[in-house]
Amino acid sequence: MDDREYRRRLIARVEALRRESLMTRSDFHDRIGAVASREWIAFVASQDKDESQYFSLKAISRICEVFGVGTELLQFKP
Repeated sequence: MDDREYRRRLIARVEALRRESLMTRSDFHDRIGAVASREWIAFVASQDKDESQYFSLKAISRICEVFGVGTELLQFKP
């Protein structure tokens, strides 16, 4: 899986978890915190070739905490 496909799948998974939790986007951003929120917004808004398509492990960790999931958030079956 290339970076673009991984990025699209990760965004889709986080959005699915957010909707499943009946959480608004605003609520989601409040719960993950200001820094992680800024990183997630830049990640989602970036183009496939942009440098901002990467974000920190801390931001990933905050998203995992909010949804009560572990590393399975980042793992995709081929």
